[in-house]
Amino acid sequence: MNNYGLLCVIYLTFGAFFYGYDSGLTTSVIGYPRFITYFGFDATLIGVLGSIYYSGLFLGGLAMLYIPNKIGRLRTIILASIIALAGNAMQAGAQSLAVMLVGRGIGGFAGGLVYAVCPTYAAEIAPPHVRGRIGGLYAINISLAYAITEWMGLGFSYIESDVAWRLFFGLQVVPPIIMLIGAIWMPESPRWLIMKGRHEEALVILRRMHQTSDDDTFFMSEFNQIRAQLQLEADQKDNLFTILKRPSNRKRLYIAFILCTGQQLTGVIPLQNYQVIVYGSLGISGKLPLVLVGIWGTVGVLSNIPGAWFFDKWGRRRMMFIALGIIIPSSILLCAFWASFENTNNLNKTYGILAVVAMFLFLVGYGVIFNSFVFTYIPEILPTPVRAVLGGTITAWGSAFVICLVQVTPIAIEHISWKYFMIFVICTALYTVIFYFYFPETANKTLEEVEELFGDPVAIHIEDAARQAELDQVSYLKEREKSASVEEIERGSSTP
Repeated sequence: MNNYGLLCVIYLTFGAFFYGYDSGLTTSVIGYPRFITYFGFDATLIGVLGSIYYSGLFLGGLAMLYIPNKIGRLRTIILASIIALAGNAMQAGAQSLAVMLVGRGIGGFAGGLVYAVCPTYAAEIAPPHVRGRIGGLYAINISLAYAITEWMGLGFSYIESDVAWRLFFGLQVVPPIIMLIGAIWMPESPRWLIMKGRHEEALVILRRMHQTSDDDTFFMSEFNQIRAQLQLEADQKDNLFTILKRPSNRKRLYIAFILCTGQQLTGVIPLQNYQVIVYGSLGISGKLPLVLVGIWGTVGVLSNIPGAWFFDKWGRRRMMFIALGIIIPSSILLCAFWASFENTNNLNKTYGILAVVAMFLFLVGYGVIFNSFVFTYIPEILPTPVRAVLGGTITAWGSAFVICLVQVTPIAIEHISWKYFMIFVICTALYTVIFYFYFPETANKTLEEVEELFGDPVAIHIEDAARQAELDQVSYLKEREKSASVEEIERGSSTP
């Protein structure tokens, strides 16, 4: 990948920052007494504030069934950015709870489009040997957005007026504005262009992104393979409905749904979104919960970096087992220390501190690879004609699951505290078993060759496509020589 291709990847992974800021700011803002008082929030309404955003995210995922394949990946990002600006303005200027909730829902819809389309788009332009690192960069951007919003949340908490939360919500406009400006220099997905029969445009874009001084033929090999695979799938007349009739594609969909569900059943959203409430339950008060929220975001970023670096080198499966090997013990410790804290009538602060340490250990395990895995693996295993459609469906499913979690978590913490998180321990252990037996390794394979792992035919392997590219280049040079010779002869015969 050359410098232009790298800039395209940076742009797409910034879509994670777009989503991360929008979704992450409520973690801090629910710790603002003035915000809570202004809208009259209680435990149930705090859950509504979270679930309305993820309801929008759910609808944005469903919109992926139509929009990206119809208007293209890039125009989908532009559309989402414009919608986000409207939702952000409503939130910053809200005078009533209804306006705030509607604005959050609109912002969630835009976030759902960006959240789903950017990893799809990035996977479609990434060479196979860096696809995992790109997924890791996407995860780093989400964690970075969380970290920034959480430290901003601490800083704004010192503003003794409603300006604090209005400014916090208002700054949501920055990421969509950056996405709109960056779109001016972005190309469309070459795989989408080939799918639409626009082969010459796709070839120009592949050359522009992937031609380097070290390898000036890979883009042609890639073009030949993509074109052949899409032609094969077109001959088989695959679409959203017929694709599910094939066992291999059903298996892909099962894996994607299991992965998305397993991610949420680690308990990351309850811990991430309601840290302030958890810290309060563990005897931590004052400004310290907001400080810990900022540290949480920073630890998340630092945990993402090594996972992103080794994701392609060590492979998908090994990295996931490393993460699960940290998540499960730390979740058990969190529940154990929290229970011990309550058994001392909340008097032994040491158990509360140890529970917080276990929370951060959980974050290290989760941050190592889980977000990177989802953003890399799901686009990898889905076929190109339905990658956006099924990817959006899975995003919608994940959002629906999160809606349930964000709605019930404040109530569950209030009534059953640590016992609520034992559910996630059991579910994560079950997910580990399923992952071991069911998930194939996809690292360093082209998107077209991943299909082979599920028993589907590959129209042409990248090595054969490379040979074809060399033959095409030889034929092209011979044609040029022949044309030059003919022109020379014609010039000679016309000379008096």
